[in-house]
Amino acid sequence: MAINLVKGQRVEIEAGLSLLKVEMGWKVNPNARPPYDLDASTFLLGESGQIENEFDFVFYGSPNKTTVNGEDRPCSLDKSVLGSVDDLGDDDDDTGEGNEEIEVDLTKTSPKVKEILFTVSIYWEPSDEHTFYTDKKDGKQYPNKSRLNYNFGQVRDAYIQIINAVNNEVICRYDLDEDFSTDKGVEFGRLYRRGNEWKFQAVGDAHKDGLEPICRKYASKFM
Repeated sequence: MAINLVKGQRVEIEAGLSLLKVEMGWKVNPNARPPYDLDASTFLLGESGQIENEFDFVFYGSPNKTTVNGEDRPCSLDKSVLGSVDDLGDDDDDTGEGNEEIEVDLTKTSPKVKEILFTVSIYWEPSDEHTFYTDKKDGKQYPNKSRLNYNFGQVRDAYIQIINAVNNEVICRYDLDEDFSTDKGVEFGRLYRRGNEWKFQAVGDAHKDGLEPICRKYASKFM
């Protein structure tokens, strides 16, 4: 039976269990114009609490990739983390539902990696202030600057769950029920190493300006 976590709570990953799937999901306003695009990113952190190689920041645009079943997947330097493939928009079926899945093989994790952090951010660009989006449904143009006002207060039912990749059993789940009404980026959860053991912690820490402050916190020397 899956363990339901609250913010800050920790759970041990069973000894010998190394193949995991980390699923993060949410619901957004299906009528938003332009549409939401939420992106999952992963940081593999060393003793310093920072990534020690630029390829240990795994996101949809990562230059470091590996081919899995004919598909290019972003991956960490040690290939222990396979990132999800972004599909530009989280509402292809008009439900507002979106999710991304990251694969983790703890047997491949470099000894230098002490923590694997999972984050989600609302995608936006400063140029959105001056550009337009053509809606694929009605053909009309909408100002991209609307994205500047999107935040996690408008995102419902956000969660992260850790899954045994061998039998697809959910090990634990954290439903984020905090009010992130001014925030565009959230640290959902983290796997971390204690000796030979791995644990998962529900985090739920938010950042007002999305992915950039998260990168400043965990990847400052590469910015």
